[in-house]
Amino acid sequence: MTIDQQGRQFRLLTTHCVLSSLALSLAGGFIGAYLLQLGFSVAAALTINGILLAIRCAMRTALLPAIRSLGAGRALLVGRALMALQFLPLVHADRPAWLIAWVLTVSMGECIYWPICHAAYAVSGGGGRRGWQIALRQIACTGVSVGGPMIGGQILTRIGASAEFELATILGLLSATPLLWMNHLDLGPIPTLRQSMRLSDNIGLLAFAGDGWMSAGLGIAWPMVLFSSLGSSFDALGWASSVAALAGALAGLGCGIAIDRGHRATLTRAVTAALILSVVMRLASGWTPWAAFAANAFGSAVGGAYYPVLMSMIYDRAKRSGSAYHFHLAAEVGWDAGAIAGCMASAAVACSGLPSVFVTLPSVLGIMLIHYCIRSDRPVGSVLAVRDQVVSEPVAG
Repeated sequence: MTIDQQGRQFRLLTTHCVLSSLALSLAGGFIGAYLLQLGFSVAAALTINGILLAIRCAMRTALLPAIRSLGAGRALLVGRALMALQFLPLVHADRPAWLIAWVLTVSMGECIYWPICHAAYAVSGGGGRRGWQIALRQIACTGVSVGGPMIGGQILTRIGASAEFELATILGLLSATPLLWMNHLDLGPIPTLRQSMRLSDNIGLLAFAGDGWMSAGLGIAWPMVLFSSLGSSFDALGWASSVAALAGALAGLGCGIAIDRGHRATLTRAVTAALILSVVMRLASGWTPWAAFAANAFGSAVGGAYYPVLMSMIYDRAKRSGSAYHFHLAAEVGWDAGAIAGCMASAAVACSGLPSVFVTLPSVLGIMLIHYCIRSDRPVGSVLAVRDQVVSEPVAG
C-alpha cells in the first residue's frame, strides 16, 4: 500500500470513527446506568457483562469461516451493523428474551468488528507518526464525544429510552457509509480455526488482557457507581461524561505528540502512576457527588493520555507482524479474557458489602500488567506462519 493509499484509508477510517463515536457517546455510555434503572444490581450488571464477554470470546473463532467467506471488508460492515442494532433489544432488557437477544447481538457484532477495525488502523498508519495519528483520531472524535453524552442524557431524561436507543441505532448504521469508499483492506491472512489458536504475539495478548481487566473496573463498573453517586440522574451522568471526554482528548493530543518524539518510555511510567492515582481518587470519591465528578474527569484525562501509549505499541507490533488481522484476533481474545476476570472480580467486591466505589480496586492489577507489557516491548517476527488467503478486496465489492 502506497503512502497516499494509506493516508486515504486513514482518513476514511477516522471519518467512520467520528460518526461511530456519535452513536456510542449518545447511548453507549448509558448502558450500565440503564441496566441499573431497570432494576439490576451493580453485581448483576457486571455478571451480565462478564457473560456477554465470554460469549463474544467464544464467537471469535466460531465465526472465522463466515469472515473468511465474506472477506474482511464485508465482514467489517456486517459487524458495524450488528453493533448498531444492539440498542433495539436493549430497550426491553428487563425481559429475559430481550436481554438474551441484546447479549447475542452485541457479542456477535463486536467479535466481528473490532479485530478488523484495529487491524485496518494498524496497516493504514505508522511511519513515525503513530502517536500523532492516534491523538488526531481522539481529537476528531472530541466534538461528538463531548456533545453526545449531554444530548443523550437529555433525551433519556425528557423523552425516554426508546427514542434514545432508536436514534443511536440510526446513527450507528449511518457511520458505516465511509467504509463503502475504502478500496482495499490488506490485513494479512485470515487464519483457520486451528491456526487461530496459535498465539501470534504474547506481549500484545497480555497487554490487551491487562487493558480488559482494567476496563472492567474503570470502564464498565465505574460508570454505574458514578450514576448512583450523581443521584441516578441520566442528565448529570451526561454532563460528567462530556467534561471527561474533553479532558481525555486534550491529554491524548499532548501524549501522542510526545510519543512521536521518542518519549514513550517516560510517558509509560507517568501514565502508570496517574492511572493508579485515578483509582485512588475514585475510591475516595464516595463522600460527595462533586468528588465523583472530579475523579471521573481526572480519570478520563489520564485515560486519554494512556490510550496512545498502549495503542501506538499495539498497532506498530501488528503492522510489523505481517498479519495484522491474526494479531488483533488473538489480542482481542486476551482483552475478553482479562475483562471477564475483571468483571467477576468487581462483581465479587460489589457482593462483599464494601462501599460501591471499591469495585474499581481490582483495576490496579490490570494497570500493572499493562505497564509490564509496554516496558517489555520488542519487535515481533515479520511474518506469521499462516498460509491462507490474503485479504485484499474492495470493501463494498
